Amino acid sequence: MENGQDSSSDESDVRWPMEMMIRDIGYSCYIDGDDEDTGSSSSSDAGDRQAQLHLLQQTMDTAKLSLHHQDYQTAFTHYLMVVNIAPDLKPYVKDDFSLAVKLWGDELESMGRGEEALHCYQQALQVYPDCEGVVNNMGAHLFRHGYTDEAASYFIQALQLDPGHRSARENLQSVCTALVERWHFRMLNDKARNTAFHQAIQRAVLGGHDTVLDIGTGTGILSMFAVQCGARTVHACEMSRTMHQLASNVLVANGMQNSVNLQHIKSTDMTIPEHLPERVSLVVTETVDAGLLGEHILATLRHAWEHLLLPPRSVVNHPESVRYGRVIPGSATVHACIVECPDIRRNHTVLQTSCCGVDMSGLDITSQTAIHTDTAEQTSSDAEPYSSEVLNRVRGGFSCLTKPCQVFQIDFNDPQTFSPESLEHLRVLHLPVKHPGVVDAVVMWFDLHLDEETHLSTSPEQDTCWEQAIFPVHRHHLAGSDCLTRGLQVEEGDTVVVSATCGGDCVRMWVSEVQHHKDGRDQHCSSTENRQEKRLEVSKEHRDAHEMDASCSSSPEEPEPGQAEVVCLAQNDICALNDSGFNDAFYAALHEHFSRIIGSGSSNVVDLTGFCAGDSMETEGAQVSDERTGNSVISVLDLSQGMSMVGLCAAKLGARKVRYSGQNASSQKLLEMLAKRNGISEGVMEFGPSSLEPTGSSDALWDVVATELVEPSGVLRQQVLEDMALARAYALKPGGTILPCAAAVYGVCVQSDVLLRENRVLGSEPTLGLKVADFMNIFQATTHQDITLSTLPHKPLTEPFHIFNFKLDEETSGDTLPSYLEQSRTLVVMATDSGTLSAIPFWFEIWVDSNNRLSTRDESSHWKQAAIVLDKPVPVERGQQIILEASCENSMISITVKEQES
Repeated sequence: MENGQDSSSDESDVRWPMEMMIRDIGYSCYIDGDDEDTGSSSSSDAGDRQAQLHLLQQTMDTAKLSLHHQDYQTAFTHYLMVVNIAPDLKPYVKDDFSLAVKLWGDELESMGRGEEALHCYQQALQVYPDCEGVVNNMGAHLFRHGYTDEAASYFIQALQLDPGHRSARENLQSVCTALVERWHFRMLNDKARNTAFHQAIQRAVLGGHDTVLDIGTGTGILSMFAVQCGARTVHACEMSRTMHQLASNVLVANGMQNSVNLQHIKSTDMTIPEHLPERVSLVVTETVDAGLLGEHILATLRHAWEHLLLPPRSVVNHPESVRYGRVIPGSATVHACIVECPDIRRNHTVLQTSCCGVDMSGLDITSQTAIHTDTAEQTSSDAEPYSSEVLNRVRGGFSCLTKPCQVFQIDFNDPQTFSPESLEHLRVLHLPVKHPGVVDAVVMWFDLHLDEETHLSTSPEQDTCWEQAIFPVHRHHLAGSDCLTRGLQVEEGDTVVVSATCGGDCVRMWVSEVQHHKDGRDQHCSSTENRQEKRLEVSKEHRDAHEMDASCSSSPEEPEPGQAEVVCLAQNDICALNDSGFNDAFYAALHEHFSRIIGSGSSNVVDLTGFCAGDSMETEGAQVSDERTGNSVISVLDLSQGMSMVGLCAAKLGARKVRYSGQNASSQKLLEMLAKRNGISEGVMEFGPSSLEPTGSSDALWDVVATELVEPSGVLRQQVLEDMALARAYALKPGGTILPCAAAVYGVCVQSDVLLRENRVLGSEPTLGLKVADFMNIFQATTHQDITLSTLPHKPLTEPFHIFNFKLDEETSGDTLPSYLEQSRTLVVMATDSGTLSAIPFWFEIWVDSNNRLSTRDESSHWKQAAIVLDKPVPVERGQQIILEASCENSMISITVKEQES
């Protein structure tokens, strides 16, 4: 209802539907009685029923009015009373009750009362177990609190109740990537990989290894291969609740539910005879990642050999006549080489010492991955020893500076060779440089030997479902006579020394030395004090003490005199700091707005001509002084979710009130450090949530509200359009500025088999006839994020076309919503080539202000692109008109292809 209507009209609007419901339903639950009752007893009962109906009417009125007046607790409790007293009313109040549940639950969560919110959803589910809205709200609550498996089951249930429920579909999309990583689809679509495992399992079963345990079964495909190959008994275990349920459904669809003993359990919790009747003769597993050991395959197999498997062949006296245990895959060979890759470089280390006049010298800002690649022991639980990439698809490409070398081998069928003690050994490799370049990373891949005849490789030269492991080289790891001045530039004939270990059941590699052979003289850049080797030589007691100390703090060690202070950030944040175009655009827009605030004359405007990142802003007139602003307080609200320099630049320019509303702990720490180093007065910058709801206080209004509109992955930030609409309406001073002020979405129709393979299982052919696709594809994501269009294998079928505009500084009146919040339109584009339309990649043009424009398709930007992947690819002919239906709602873009009559 519009504001301004009086309460009497509100009440009449509430009451008349209730009266109709009373007439329609008749309330048999209240009027059913003993037909033989007569006289005063009958009159008394009728009076009681009237009183009950009157009470019900009042309860309904209160619920309805409370919802309208945003008293969600009262609305929820009164609707709950209504449906408990009069269950026949449930269909009539379902939508309003579902809304009240959501809004009251959201309010409880915003107050930090998560347990009460959960109880609220549980109460709602008791009365509406089949209400798709209530079921979806329960899933959303669980997902926000990290219960991904449980949340997914609720979203799926909501979609089963209502396949068209958009919110449940969007929520399931959000949970899909967290729950079922994209490599599952690539793996299941890798027919060569599936065939190789089938062949190896068949040979093993025919060789007498016919009692099988499939560890980490996933979809159950390896278990079903074992059944097909004639295994006598097949057991499977899966620790993920969602994947366990999926595997159960897959087994039923393939008629193997009675052939595979599927258990929801972690393999290391299995015992005999509780979970297995006897030791098995074959374990099959693919619990490997890009770094081979990252999914704890060694600990898993140690437990299996000790508790679940028959003894290995190496300890059996007569293996020809005695049954023994074996594992598929049987072994692995690890390879590595040195690469130059600008994209890896800018994702792991901030490459400049200043950003828009903010001095960052003396700081070594690096990724958590980079800081821990040179240590034999992780010093914090969240440290990652490597990242992973499809190396052939990184922006700007890569080049190998050395030949590949074999690092080590692991025999999974000989448990003695991968005991924790045997893996502590440090390997040191001297790699001759064959091509000049900059040492950016050690890249690792492996050959997986399923048996003596069948092998798989994760090499970047292979078309494989696996990525490669990346150990970024941190430029300050090395110190030497000319290392810091030359960086890590190497020439042909130089030598790069790589150290490697599997200590802690995790592969780690780092560049420990660079030997420059210049003019016949050796010049060495080595790890400072060779600290890596020293760590490997410490005693067990010292190592335990070191780990205990490290568990108390994840902060890097204090820098020695003359060394840069190390600060760790997420890779996305580092890449954004390296995006000079992005930071310069926001700085220039801030500068222009501040110039308008501080004076009406042109003499107050600072000339930005010739400005570039890194220039000092301490020149005359560059910083807005209190004297020039008339001591007025210029205020900036930065709603960016990632590391943002906007607020800090504003403070540098003279803002006296800056609030960051979306920074994590590491970003906040760096910003506070930079503020202190750059002379920003204490108290100017503050951190914490900022309400965008109307407060009526001018102190809650801001001169500038800024945000990063697009996630680094290429999609709109969650709820960002709604946030900016609220900020424009309730948080901005008259004459204030929204940054960015506008954006537009562009797209192109393409044929891309890669996007299809990474987003859904393509039928039963790649899974060798097994029915897996229908169940896995429940978890497909319509929007595929983190693509790089310039390196994505694809065929453009149209020219780029415009989709939507977002005018974020749009002025509205009263309660009118900005037009950009909900948009839909029909697009007609012409096919410029023939092919199969499988996806629509899209990107954004962003106007920070009228003079500064950015593109998320720019190769030098920190953004990647995203793509809408169609449910059903559409054949198109050159010259054909393609009709697209596009919509944007809840800051989510959706595009479908309209079917055309033949």
